[in-house]
Amino acid sequence: MALEILYDDEYYIAVNKPQHLLTHPYKAETNEKENLLFSLRDQINTYLYPIHRLDRQTSGIVLFGKKPESVSEIQELWSTDLVRKFYKTLIHGDLQESGEFKFDLLSQKKVPQNAHTLYSPQENFNHCTYMQIEIKTGRRHQIRRHFSRRMQHVLGDRKYGKKRFNDFYLESFGLERLFLHADRLVFQHPFTKASITIESQLPKDLQIVLDKLRSSTL
Repeated sequence: MALEILYDDEYYIAVNKPQHLLTHPYKAETNEKENLLFSLRDQINTYLYPIHRLDRQTSGIVLFGKKPESVSEIQELWSTDLVRKFYKTLIHGDLQESGEFKFDLLSQKKVPQNAHTLYSPQENFNHCTYMQIEIKTGRRHQIRRHFSRRMQHVLGDRKYGKKRFNDFYLESFGLERLFLHADRLVFQHPFTKASITIESQLPKDLQIVLDKLRSSTL
């Protein structure tokens, strides 16, 4: 099945990453050959350069560069307010107000790194909340780890979450994977200086879970 292309110009291309697909080869995680980078490269017959990555189970927008300078130019902006990264997620717990997490997370080498996550409730259900997230830093599993540390983990998260809650949402609402989707990327184009907004709709499997929650009496 062809990958959905969300944005394309002479410098960059953005694609909608399906769940369970690696963004690009990552030796620390697996040596499997199938990944988003190679699949998109073969689809458009163009050599591509990775800019960032999403977790295997996270779906949504991934941006690639078409030239080495495309990557270096946007990476200089990546941690500034000229690039904004938004996600949709479903978390355990009832959050009524917007807020932020601004505490360090350890790197894989156990080094503390500053991490900043903004969150805004979009819809409340019994014992869970549909959220809009913006990350200001890009630490490994940042959203998942920030919410887990506050005992409000991302539902479907088998690494940082609670098995009994994940099992309940699997059995009751059909949530088979991590409920986390990169739905909007906004940046100032390093070459044209235009303001670019790329959006991705919530995937069908996660939308079905939301619809079941809206009609549920549980």
